[in-house]
Amino acid sequence: MELHYSNFVPFVLIPFIGWGVRHHLIRVGEWLPLKKSTFAVGISAYFLTEVARSFYRPYIYANRINDYHIADTLGNSFGTVTAIFMLLTMIRSDHMKPHQIILMTFIGLIGYEVLSASESHRIDVWDLGATVVFTLLSTALYYGILVPKANRHIQKADEVPQTFL
Repeated sequence: MELHYSNFVPFVLIPFIGWGVRHHLIRVGEWLPLKKSTFAVGISAYFLTEVARSFYRPYIYANRINDYHIADTLGNSFGTVTAIFMLLTMIRSDHMKPHQIILMTFIGLIGYEVLSASESHRIDVWDLGATVVFTLLSTALYYGILVPKANRHIQKADEVPQTFL
């Protein structure tokens, strides 16, 4: 496996993406605990996607290792998580509901996979499956962990400490 400078280009973008998203959300008054969490998941998934594409996949292919289609579906797996959570971060909650964002992202990713099929590129069932599984996992993470965590944070902030008079 040969390392090339282009393998590292996506990693250079991470601080710029982070700064830009944070700056934008602060400016519009949306840098809230839930947005911070969705951003952390989205940028982490982006990092994992790029590590997998740049290093894991080439290593698996070069050494002809059977990893049960993990290397083949990494873009759709972590890429789905990246797309969902970055959109949940960037789209204001008064414009679209989270379940709508997740559904539209899912439809868009499946549509892209189906519409990109041609004579030279067939529909990859493994990619479709990875998109479905990671959309479900993302939904469970968002509604099962991140939203309740943000709600607990809001409740703690609303509690007024009792003072002795």
